[in-house]
Amino acid sequence: MPPNKAPSSNEWDLPKLRASINFQDDWKDPVSGESIAHEFFDVKFYPYNPVGAPPVFAIASKKHVIICRITQNTDSNTNPIEVLKLIRDDDENAANCSCCWSKDMETGQPWLCIAGADAKVKVYDVKEGKLVKTLVGHGGGINDLVTSPLNPSLIASCSDDTTVRIWSLLPIHSLQPCMFILGGDAHTWDLLSISFHDTGRYLLSAGHDQTINLWTIPSCPTEPVTHPLVIHYPHFSTKEIHNSLVDCVSFFGDLILSRACWEETIVLWSISGFSSSSSSSSSSSSLVDNPPLLPLEAAPTTFDPSKLTRSAFWQAPDLSPETRPAYFTRLLQFKTADCKGQFYLRFKVLHAPGGKHPVLAFCNARNKFMFWDLSRLGSWQRYLQEVKEAQEEEAEVEVVAQKEGGRKNYREVVRRVRVVEQPGWMPPARKQPRKTAAALAAGGTAAGGGGGGGTTYPSTAANYRAAGGVAGVAAAGSTTSGRAGRPGTRSTSPDPETLLSAAAGGGSGRPGSSSTRDRPGSRGSTATTTTAAAAATAATAATAATTTGQTVNRRSPGIGLGGYTQKQLDEWHDQCDITDSHNEIKPHKTVTVDGKGQHFVGRQVAWSPEGDWCVVVGNSNRAMIFQRWGK
Repeated sequence: MPPNKAPSSNEWDLPKLRASINFQDDWKDPVSGESIAHEFFDVKFYPYNPVGAPPVFAIASKKHVIICRITQNTDSNTNPIEVLKLIRDDDENAANCSCCWSKDMETGQPWLCIAGADAKVKVYDVKEGKLVKTLVGHGGGINDLVTSPLNPSLIASCSDDTTVRIWSLLPIHSLQPCMFILGGDAHTWDLLSISFHDTGRYLLSAGHDQTINLWTIPSCPTEPVTHPLVIHYPHFSTKEIHNSLVDCVSFFGDLILSRACWEETIVLWSISGFSSSSSSSSSSSSLVDNPPLLPLEAAPTTFDPSKLTRSAFWQAPDLSPETRPAYFTRLLQFKTADCKGQFYLRFKVLHAPGGKHPVLAFCNARNKFMFWDLSRLGSWQRYLQEVKEAQEEEAEVEVVAQKEGGRKNYREVVRRVRVVEQPGWMPPARKQPRKTAAALAAGGTAAGGGGGGGTTYPSTAANYRAAGGVAGVAAAGSTTSGRAGRPGTRSTSPDPETLLSAAAGGGSGRPGSSSTRDRPGSRGSTATTTTAAAAATAATAATAATTTGQTVNRRSPGIGLGGYTQKQLDEWHDQCDITDSHNEIKPHKTVTVDGKGQHFVGRQVAWSPEGDWCVVVGNSNRAMIFQRWGK
């Protein structure tokens, strides 16, 4: 099997700690001359290697950059890390905290850009270990560096001077490498975090002023320029997502993830009307249901200190404030305990090729490494929906069976058709004794446990034939599945972005709006989410039971999850429920390292391009290496 592709049986695996390494440092404060606590601030994987090549990453500390390669081996006791190069910044005022990769567009040589307190971006030829060029222009320390995902020669930096600068590393721009300055009145305090959209067309910025801005980036000039283009206003700006300084912001498709220093959550949210595939045309129907699409040349927002949120993506002046849609919607919150008050903690979402699941990774200030497989959220919701649909079908079957003449005929018409398959991350349910048709008619449990981890529901022969047999049922009740030929199953890896943006906000689409739902199988559940059709079915079944003298088993949507304990169901609810934007989604996996020793503070997370490795760096010049799908 190619090294870049995970075995399908392990698609839900989350990383395991493989190694922990420390590096020495001799950095001293340039003013006092005193040694300062050693700390790694940034780590980035080289993104331009061929598929299947050993991944290479760079770790940035104040004075050094360490280039490492990960070697594949099956011995869990062997350190998989090989140090390739050590680059030292001898600039007296240097105290670096950020890095990003690029490459020489003529020779293909790997380049590494580093920056920090001295306000310079230094570009190194990694193989030669030599300084190639220095980019000067910022008026304060640089706190983040990122490379355009579509153009390796284009990098962005954000600074304490409240601006973002976008630089070209092409030789044609050597006399004036700064292409754009994103500034004006958009930010009023130090910037801490920036992120490119996958298209390279948009950029997010955030910092001390609690503001998150979205900028539209013009096309890079192909000829030399004498002055950078100054962009004064973003297309979207808000202070309402967080209540303190924002030290990490990132795109997740067209959705946005962000974190603030004094909040123990990572927030997932969306900008109303924003679409990376937008065109200049807009729908003639309601602006509320069909937001106008923003062309690239549309005017950005203007500065208005009286508004906490400004957006160019909603251009609907004729709508009153009562009917105008919200400018943004909070979708989900991910729980990050033990990090309140900690500054400069960064998360990272894996965007791997080949249909691999997106995984959110974060390390708090107390040795805990947290992982969320975002595909679990969709698979859990779809599983619950399929169980609910199967139960409604079952109630209809019971009514039909009893109308056909009672227990004897009921036993003759029962067929086992509908199988609801658990997502691959759920353990198989405990096997339960199967009930006979007579027991079912007398009110016994309708769900057969076990059966390879599936929950089976009965159907009549007539319904079975009308659906076209197994093929008909599968076609009617499933989407594309990784387990071909299994009736009633859904994809084990749904598209999280589509599902979250459509389902998590719920209701009116205003910030925080959602419909609160009962936990599946919870004690005392009133089943408030049962649909009108399901209620009518239950009423019909009750009437039939009264007529025939039989007892029909009626269930709330969660009880069909037989074979799992209440503790398991509650845990999965806490980890996967997306029906309420106020809920805090708990990690799907937490790894604690040296829980009784010195606190490890995770400053930055990086994923290898193919998702096999995750590296977390932090204080004490320490790096934690996690591996997925390793033997």
